[in-house]
Amino acid sequence: MNRIFYGILGLIIFSLPTVVSAAGGHSHDHSGGKAVYDEHCAHCHGYEGDGQGYAFENAFPKPRDFTSGLFKIRTTPTGEEPTQDDLFNIISRGMPGTTMPEWATVLNEQQRRDVAAYVEQFYKSEDEEEETDEEEETDEEEATGEEEADEEEAEEEAEEEEEEEDVPVVPLVIPKAPASTPESIARGKELTLKVECDKCHGKEGRADGPSALDQKDDWNQLPMRPADWTVPWRFRGGNSPQDIFRTVRTGLNGTGMPSFAEDLTVDETWDVVNYVRSLAPETEPEVKRTLVSKKVEGELLLEMDNGQWESAQKFYVPFSGQVILNERLFQPAVLSLRFSSIYNETEIAFRIQWNDPTSKAHKEFGGGDEMILQFPAKFKEGERALPYFLMGQPGKSVNLWAWSDAYGKVVDAKASRLGDWAVREDRPLESNISYKNGQYTLIITRVRVNDQKGSVQFPADRIVVPLAFSAVDGSSGEGGSKRGVTTWYNLLLEQPVGNNTIYVPVIIFLLILGLQVLLMIRIRNKL
Repeated sequence: MNRIFYGILGLIIFSLPTVVSAAGGHSHDHSGGKAVYDEHCAHCHGYEGDGQGYAFENAFPKPRDFTSGLFKIRTTPTGEEPTQDDLFNIISRGMPGTTMPEWATVLNEQQRRDVAAYVEQFYKSEDEEEETDEEEETDEEEATGEEEADEEEAEEEAEEEEEEEDVPVVPLVIPKAPASTPESIARGKELTLKVECDKCHGKEGRADGPSALDQKDDWNQLPMRPADWTVPWRFRGGNSPQDIFRTVRTGLNGTGMPSFAEDLTVDETWDVVNYVRSLAPETEPEVKRTLVSKKVEGELLLEMDNGQWESAQKFYVPFSGQVILNERLFQPAVLSLRFSSIYNETEIAFRIQWNDPTSKAHKEFGGGDEMILQFPAKFKEGERALPYFLMGQPGKSVNLWAWSDAYGKVVDAKASRLGDWAVREDRPLESNISYKNGQYTLIITRVRVNDQKGSVQFPADRIVVPLAFSAVDGSSGEGGSKRGVTTWYNLLLEQPVGNNTIYVPVIIFLLILGLQVLLMIRIRNKL
């Protein structure tokens, strides 16, 4: 009996510090969350949660400084700290378009909740210290000036204290999303103009508004870009209807994105959500390694509205940052391009479209815009040893078709090292460039075969040619080796399907079927 009594007493005593701690408002034991945080999170966010981990210099956007209490993605009102569930959700899902990965496949739920609680204490503990300091200062002032304080000052202090009383923060409750309709989308478009979303996000949502390049974050005062609504799979807080609704209603702390809860009703917010989601597919398009050039009839024209392009397939090509050589770029500003190609008996044409916040001169940012197509200077079909995809190497050079706002046109160039090429003015290429609402459209044409040594050729007996791309956004300070790049793709010149291609297999099938029938008849006769 005594053993049972002392055992129960020991448990009560053992649990007492935790109970007192909870009652006193102090943090619980965070050892579990700290262990996971130190192993997986500290290299970016720092062991003190200040965002100064050893990966700080190479990460963009910069890792979050937890001690500030400023978090973009929350269900709490603008300016407020997130709930612990908000932290848990971001840890689980990650933030697309940043170096913050999703941890749901790496850490179990309890580990993620432990980390969320541990992260919370980085800014909660500072809040408590500030409150304690304020209370101590107030006590000292009351002790030294109690006799001198008159009734009017006492009343003012009482009023101030009442105003400063903490009001419970109520997280946003997201209602069920209504169905998207053409009418809702049209209303949403009008509302985005009414509340001036276009000043940052642009007329067609490509982040090219007049204020787009003036945005800076509140953590490091570094330039930051508004979200490009045409690439929703990179929305930091997710691109579901509920995610976008939350962002519009709560804003993004630490950025230029305010809350529109007072400007839009709930129904109007859903109209805006439906409009934003109408601008692009929800998921990233499929990446195909073979880019098909469509054969067409007639002369290839440089006009933007040339109807010949309607028959061509449009391919999605994403860029990666160049991280192999010095002057690395971890997050390129040009995220992707759309590629199309057509050809006839004598010419070939390419159309490339990509988003860019501005087409203006970029001298103040240190560079200009570029789009480059890259081919092997020498190539035999079936050859496996291609030049290095970063603009070749000595002994294996590449042929570049390079456009930049400095040239004002597409030029033919030779390169055997990244970012360093020699322009060959005697090898003209025909080109046309346009810029509208945050999007470049570039069309290039050239004869399929010429007598220029070291230039890519497209003879009738060659239907596959390796092709790669690189791009620079001058307004982001890119240039030289700091650029978006791709590896090699295959350009396939589609071969027309003739009548023989259709009929021959059918004839062969009928012959084989007839022979089988004859064989079965002969076998039966013998039986």
